[in-house]
Amino acid sequence: MRKQCEGSRYDTTIEIKTLNGSRQLPPKLSDGTLRTGSLPGSFGRKDRRSRSYYRSHWESDDALGPPTPLTCLQVAEPSSMKGSTITLEKKKERKPQRPSSKTQCRIMCSILTWVALIGLLGFTVWLYVKLDRLRSEKDRLQTTVDGDTDTLVTLKLRTETLTDQRKSLEARLRDGICDIEILQNVTQQLKNKLDVVSRQLVDRDQRLRTVEDRLSSLQGCDDCLLRDCSDVRAQNSLNGVYPVWPKNFTNAFYVYCDMTTSGGGWTVIQQRLDGTVDFFRNWTEYKTGFGDLNGEFWIGNDNLYLLTSQNDYKLRVDLEDWEGNKVYAEYSSFTVSSEDDNYRLRLGSYTGNAGDSMTALNSSQDMNLTDAQFSTKDRDNESSSKNCAFLFKGGWWYNDCFQANLNGKYYRQSNYNSNVPDGIIWWSLKKSYNYSLKRVSMKIRPMIFIP
Repeated sequence: MRKQCEGSRYDTTIEIKTLNGSRQLPPKLSDGTLRTGSLPGSFGRKDRRSRSYYRSHWESDDALGPPTPLTCLQVAEPSSMKGSTITLEKKKERKPQRPSSKTQCRIMCSILTWVALIGLLGFTVWLYVKLDRLRSEKDRLQTTVDGDTDTLVTLKLRTETLTDQRKSLEARLRDGICDIEILQNVTQQLKNKLDVVSRQLVDRDQRLRTVEDRLSSLQGCDDCLLRDCSDVRAQNSLNGVYPVWPKNFTNAFYVYCDMTTSGGGWTVIQQRLDGTVDFFRNWTEYKTGFGDLNGEFWIGNDNLYLLTSQNDYKLRVDLEDWEGNKVYAEYSSFTVSSEDDNYRLRLGSYTGNAGDSMTALNSSQDMNLTDAQFSTKDRDNESSSKNCAFLFKGGWWYNDCFQANLNGKYYRQSNYNSNVPDGIIWWSLKKSYNYSLKRVSMKIRPMIFIP
């Protein structure tokens, strides 16, 4: 009934190994005893199957240990014996078994793992190539950016240069516009002056014709000797410029004649109107005279000597302030000596409503101009050491220094700002040295003139 497993795929010499860390040793067996045991997985299975092992010669104290030759018998499971006789059948030749699902799963996992690894390797290679291309592209772009940066810097510098040039051009344009405006203003001023000069030339031409007509009317009159404007008044009653022939003087010179003030016949020796003529001049200019007879002028000290030496004259001073008030002062006699005596002045008594500023005595100083010599900025003939002509900006008969300064500096307002009182001053009128008059004229007429 007992058969050996012939042609068994298992070795008859097996090794009983430990189970779960401890060697499993079967109990002692006697000859002919059938015993069940477990084979390890080296027989081709992972799960353990119950097998029956038989040995015919057991020693009483033999132990089942490795290696132990056994005879493999195909027997039924112990639970199915139930004490009945064991029937042994020759084991049939086993067919090849399909791998278990777990093994298939492992194989599939290995295949998938290798596929994944190969795919990962390919992806890594692709990624490396892509990264290398990106690096190349980055280097190219960096080179382009560096070049563009240099270009940008150049453009920025060029832009700044152009901006500076634009600002410079704008400034030059503004300056050019200002220059054009200035030129236009100057042109307009020159045009206005040209118009004024043209009108003056026309006026002078008319006056010259008038003088020529007057001279023509005087021709053939042996007794008509025109010594001054009082003689002209006998022939003509119009204000204007006339020639006169003082006694002991062979040549004529022109004077301005006032034919309307207090009966006329006045020869004007000085006139201040608008400040167009500078009166701060030297000795020679005051000697010969300067200015415009139709405007502001000084007749000249030599001419004054020639006029006053041929007859007895009186002096009239007409004054106008900035409020429009007009006053006058007259002196009963007026004489000027020659240059050898520095044009010494002698005056008579005062009449008028302007107050006496030429012969009156100051409470603290003697400023009577009678017997005073004429002084200019370059020739000081006064008694003091002050050089009043230089200090007070005029040529005049100063006497330490003045109450009248009719040839002083012209100011275009009454109260002026100056460190010294150098304006056109008639002290007795305003009782002030800081009030400069608007208009002044000095004129002479023979004492015996009858209007």
